[in-house]
Amino acid sequence: MSSWGSAVVAFRGLSAPEELVAPMALDSVYTRAERLRSGEGRTLQHWAGRLAAKHAVLRLLGVPVSEESLGGVEVLPRPSAMCARSAACLHGHPPEVRLRSPLSADRPIRVSVSHTADLAVAVALSQPEDET
Repeated sequence: MSSWGSAVVAFRGLSAPEELVAPMALDSVYTRAERLRSGEGRTLQHWAGRLAAKHAVLRLLGVPVSEESLGGVEVLPRPSAMCARSAACLHGHPPEVRLRSPLSADRPIRVSVSHTADLAVAVALSQPEDET
């Protein structure tokens, strides 16, 4: 496993999340929880940012991109003691990475996601256990 991975997803000219992942199926790339979180009221930027984070994590892990591997990386808001609603909160929370089998990592993975009007960028970092 590398110590970092990065990715950029362009979404200029696209109008739907399905276009971000075509020809792959949206339901295969994004988990149910991710689809619910990115659904109502969210812009294409949110979908692209989450996809960039998935790509960055796969690069960090050295895993080839496929529907299965993208679907094995779940990126959702990290629960916060400061917000009682946590994952349901519509305010920004740092993203948390969860890996589904068969993907695994020997250290926690953190991601940072940002976007412009046309691009989403993400960086994934692995860090020692005691720094989480």
